Amino acid sequence: MLTKTHIQALRRVPDDQSRLGKALELGGVTQTAMAQDLGLTQTYISDVVRARYQTITVQNAYRFSNYFGCTIEDLFPLSAFRVKDTSQS
Repeated sequence: MLTKTHIQALRRVPDDQSRLGKALELGGVTQTAMAQDLGLTQTYISDVVRARYQTITVQNAYRFSNYFGCTIEDLFPLSAFRVKDTSQS
């Protein structure tokens, strides 16, 4: 669904912004349409776009990436996830 140019633009989105939201914008797709196509609720899509979930399932990440024709990492870059330091100083 996304062109190579779209995917390049997606990769330039800062880590603190939603790449899923940008993919929807670039693809000209509404959250409602995506939800219907994937058999999910619009509320769930909205929550993922707004980062209300700290994690999503690998299955849903794959479904999103497959929907847009990109990699999971294009939508959910590893650099966006911060690992908490649990060691005590």
